[in-house]
Amino acid sequence: MRISIFILLVISLGACHSFRVIPVHGDTKLKKKGVFYYLPETRLIVDITVKETHYLKGPFSQYSAKFTGISNVITENKTEYTIEDINLNSFAVPDTSKLFYIETGRMKNKDEFLLSLNEYGCITALNVPLTETSDENDKSTENENNNSSLPLNVGFEHFATGNTQVKTDTIIEKIILDTVTIEKQILQHSIIEKSLEDKAKDAADYIRLISENKMNLISGYQEVDYDLSTFNAMLGEINRMQQEYLTLFTGKTVEYTRHYRIYINPDKAVENNFIFSFYSTEGVSETEDSLFTDNMYYYQLIPEDRTNAVTTTISNTKKNKNKGLACNIPETCVFIIRNGNGTVMLMEKVAVCQLGAIIYLPSSIRHILLDPASGSVRRIEK
Repeated sequence: MRISIFILLVISLGACHSFRVIPVHGDTKLKKKGVFYYLPETRLIVDITVKETHYLKGPFSQYSAKFTGISNVITENKTEYTIEDINLNSFAVPDTSKLFYIETGRMKNKDEFLLSLNEYGCITALNVPLTETSDENDKSTENENNNSSLPLNVGFEHFATGNTQVKTDTIIEKIILDTVTIEKQILQHSIIEKSLEDKAKDAADYIRLISENKMNLISGYQEVDYDLSTFNAMLGEINRMQQEYLTLFTGKTVEYTRHYRIYINPDKAVENNFIFSFYSTEGVSETEDSLFTDNMYYYQLIPEDRTNAVTTTISNTKKNKNKGLACNIPETCVFIIRNGNGTVMLMEKVAVCQLGAIIYLPSSIRHILLDPASGSVRRIEK
């Protein structure tokens, strides 16, 4: 989490206990000294958690039934993906269309004027002590943690299955001396590579040896009084070795988690907008596939129109040139993710600044605490 940076500005106030806030556009001309600030806008983050499962065929799988009696084994290498979870989060960035200027040029008295901005230049408070704003600002930054749990072991180990063996050939040499025939036997040794079946048999024999040692340990054959922790450690190691050798025949399954993050700028209401596609054999993809719509995922952003009355009231109110601090009233929206079948995968409410309204507080209000993530008013003191 980033630590927000606060800009503390001490400026002399004017003779009157008020100030003026000006919205800044491309053609705005500023005549007096002052300070700029932004209001924030909302960005949405869709976090997708996917479980990736690897099915690894054992090197001796074809001999499993023959040497171990186990026939239900993994017969081919493959990878499968499943969606574990989908979450919605949001963070704030400066809204470049909501730049404001606080005129301070005519201020003359020496009252303290404290303006708090975060590192992006978004306003967080006016005349509020620093200690009251620091905790709030920490919530407006984006969480960038994106960890994956990785597999610890995706291969197979061969402990008791060597690659070679000694082959012995008997050579009979006949020697004839006069009328006597002598047979001489010569043993010729050579090293040859073991066949896959021989290696499988060695592994199966070692599994049986491990099982015997396990039974001897449990039955107390060694007649050694092991303490409980030592006994459990020895038994655990035997079980681990036994299972590792069995995977040479049965195969193994390795799982780990992948995290995908998709950013959305919710600048308008959306009915059905493509967000990602998902395949059980490939995982998440950003490419839309018109042929297999069942694999597509779409999102909707539906405003609840709670700020319509505020916008209408402001437009019907006589304009006041001596405006106070500008702040946001975010619009509450419903965010929905559906797959191609229409199944709802996620439905949450979220506050979106740019779909809401902007209001100007009275210029006489001097102590204001804003929500750093939305730019809305949290507390007002005169």
